[in-house]
Amino acid sequence: MKINVIRLANSLDPNASFKKDGDNFLDEINNELFDKDYELVENDDSSLYNVIFVETGGAEQHFVKIEKDLPRPIILISDCLNNSLPACLEIKSFLANNKEDCILLFGKEKEIASAIVEISKIEIAKRYISGANLGVIGKPSDWLIASLVDYEEVKKIYNVNLVDITSKELKNEINKGELENIKNRSKYEKLAQNSEVLTGALAIYSGLKRLIERYKLKGFTLRCFDLIEEYKNTACLALAMLNDEGIIATCEGDVPSMLSMLIIKACTDKVSFQANPSRITFGDKENSDNEVLFAHCTLPLSMANKIEFMTHFESGLGIGIRGELSKGNITIFKLSRDLKSYLLINGEIKENLKLPNYCRTQILVKLDDEDLYPLINKSYGNHVIISYGDNTSEIMNVLHYFAEQASLHK
Repeated sequence: MKINVIRLANSLDPNASFKKDGDNFLDEINNELFDKDYELVENDDSSLYNVIFVETGGAEQHFVKIEKDLPRPIILISDCLNNSLPACLEIKSFLANNKEDCILLFGKEKEIASAIVEISKIEIAKRYISGANLGVIGKPSDWLIASLVDYEEVKKIYNVNLVDITSKELKNEINKGELENIKNRSKYEKLAQNSEVLTGALAIYSGLKRLIERYKLKGFTLRCFDLIEEYKNTACLALAMLNDEGIIATCEGDVPSMLSMLIIKACTDKVSFQANPSRITFGDKENSDNEVLFAHCTLPLSMANKIEFMTHFESGLGIGIRGELSKGNITIFKLSRDLKSYLLINGEIKENLKLPNYCRTQILVKLDDEDLYPLINKSYGNHVIISYGDNTSEIMNVLHYFAEQASLHK
């Protein structure tokens, strides 16, 4: 992935020895970037973003001439030669005086390369999130009394458009009975216990698919229990399929969960699992592990090593997904309803369970004491979002970026 370098200099040296210094400096950074799929290039309009390499002192006026045309945030690089760093500090102060964000990179080439990789990940995530349309289909479920969000705040902080879509509009699409092209239909037919129930679940999927196309949605959250009353069927399979297709899909009209899943997708390009913390067991001297049982019926199919189609837990109707997840490290994430705080912890899947009285996919997760505390004592509602691996630094960097941007533009 290419990153455009704009070089700024103002030297009285007729031999322009600074240019050779600059060439060597950029070559060393590119050597560090080589195996990370990033490259600094000059004069490339198709690049991911721009960095400004200030090569000498006296380049400040050159910066002022181009500053208004530069995308934000502005990223400065100094090689700490030829009065480059003082010039960068002057430019940074100029931008701060105008309440403009600026990132200054200097030091060893390896450290600068690492920072460029992190900035690139944030830029990719920002482009994925900013301007996204997310559907709220049928309003949040009645029991989500602590999970309502301010649409204007979502727009201000993340530049995400929340689009209200009525349950009636979805039902109109479902009632057409027109099934979209189902990629793995033969596989689902083998898993389903009842062909009529499967057809109904796929009709829900198809109705959602048409709404996604109509409103150009990057994702949605669905007031799903209303469908159970109307169709004696569930949206669990539809949500699982759509998440696998790259569409953010959460249930019960939970907007904070939808935004949390969007951020995970933007940061990692991974699918994730919306789950309830359903049981907590504290460790003791005989069993030192704190354990949390997470469960739900909407697991994305690609996250599972093995899939079983059952009924939806609460209703005994439709299709609920029971999946077996890989043991190992996971990230547990959830934005608060006011978007000002978040739960972001690591856990370890120890076991897949098949207990009665819980939703169909059940994972037993080990949590350390410092991670169990915020899960219990901070206000994040009844769902969390789970992804494979340790994604905490990527998520935190993106959250901090959007928080800083919102603060700058108050």
